[in-house]
Amino acid sequence: MDHFAERLDALGPDVARWPAAEAEEARALIARSAEARRLHAEALRLAEIVAEAAEAAVLNGFAFRVVADVQSRRSDRLGWLFDSPRRFALAGASFCVAALALGVAIGAVTVPAQADDGDADLASPLVSLETDI
Repeated sequence: MDHFAERLDALGPDVARWPAAEAEEARALIARSAEARRLHAEALRLAEIVAEAAEAAVLNGFAFRVVADVQSRRSDRLGWLFDSPRRFALAGASFCVAALALGVAIGAVTVPAQADDGDADLASPLVSLETDI
């Protein structure tokens, strides 16, 4: 049984990959011995665990490569802006001009609310100040 356990460790649980003579002996031993079946089942479970871990490591490594690639592309895209103080200032000034133009456009389109008849006119305090002077 020790020899069979050593061969399982050395060649793996897939008996079809073993040399032909040893594979026949292993199949016969697994068929007649409960201990050999137990060892073979443990080796199969261990091989599955190793395969799953290897697959997870590959997927994990792939995810890290994708994230690194996205980060490098993002830094490349913004690099043209941050590499030059002149371009950065121009971008900031452009943003301010766009915000100002949007504010003027919104102010021109919106109509101020009209006061009700019972409310005092908003301009009346200014008129009274002009008459007092």
